Amino acid sequence: MATDEQKELSGLARSIDALFAAEAPRSTAGKIVWEKDDGVRRPPASDADPEALRAAVTAFLAAGPLEREGRARAIRDAAAALREAKALDALSDSVERLVQGGGDPPDEACMAVAHALLTPVVASRIVARLGATQDDERRAELVLLCQRLGHEIALAIADALSETRNRVARGTYLDTLVSMGSEAMVIAEQMLAHPRWFVVRDAAAILGEIEGERSIELLVSTLAHADARVRAEVLLALAKVGGEDAGMLAYGMIEDPDPGVRLAAATAAGALKVERAIKPLLSVLESEERPDVVVGVLDALGRLGDPGAVAAIQKRAVASFFSRQPADVRIAAYQALHRIGTPHAKSLLVQAADDKVPEVRTAVRHLLGMR
Repeated sequence: MATDEQKELSGLARSIDALFAAEAPRSTAGKIVWEKDDGVRRPPASDADPEALRAAVTAFLAAGPLEREGRARAIRDAAAALREAKALDALSDSVERLVQGGGDPPDEACMAVAHALLTPVVASRIVARLGATQDDERRAELVLLCQRLGHEIALAIADALSETRNRVARGTYLDTLVSMGSEAMVIAEQMLAHPRWFVVRDAAAILGEIEGERSIELLVSTLAHADARVRAEVLLALAKVGGEDAGMLAYGMIEDPDPGVRLAAATAAGALKVERAIKPLLSVLESEERPDVVVGVLDALGRLGDPGAVAAIQKRAVASFFSRQPADVRIAAYQALHRIGTPHAKSLLVQAADDKVPEVRTAVRHLLGMR
């Protein structure tokens, strides 16, 4: 049961929500929309003063519960002018200070004011900071901020994902969304309907980090996507989620016409230990021309560990006048033979310890524990 102090703080948070209602955004069906203007005059942009907002936030954080409603009015007025002036850094700084100053667990009144300041453009500015930072400590602060702010920030991260071409920023955004728990599922489901293939791909990557039947259901529904890059990502995501159904889906796509999908299916089949995948994997190994796909198939066969695959793997491992395989393919073949570990496989490794190709020789000696 809530204490009198908790009830008082909750009531204060509702009062602050009402105080900002004319200007604060609200979320409807996953989209940010604006409340109607109540006709109250707002401070003109010329009155915009970042220091006034900073001082108002400081006073709010220092005030006791009974004083905070009045202090929130000063924040509202200073923020209104800054919003008109598009002073996004000052507004973003204030959101950060309010969330951080709210303690753990966050104070309801602080969060109410922070959410009132969190317009879509402010949320986008905070997310841009997250994607740009290279400092681990700062990144951790921003990730925690996103987790506490919830849906509005999750929407902004999804937008940023659809625009960024920076791989590091993309990884940060994906990791942050996944860390937001249930919000990640909601956002990923929306992203699956996006017309851009790479947004759907990112949604699949998010779902691959979330356990549960709903994740599998959504991934399966996307496996027939027209873009092969999406199908490949879905297979890799299914490999992470796991389960018998995921293994069967990977098995069914090992001989897909697209090489990227074949590679992803082989990777998933190996990771999920799909024993019935051995036959189609051997079929691909026999005819595949793409070195990266061959490496993936060899890795899968090694993980499955079937002695019956040794002869086929040997053809990719041992150099001959009629077969000159790239070094990375031969190394992958010897790694597969090492995993399978039959007497014949071991003898092939011993023979390769003095291979003419330096990279192959070094890799094999490492597998054998030789210097």
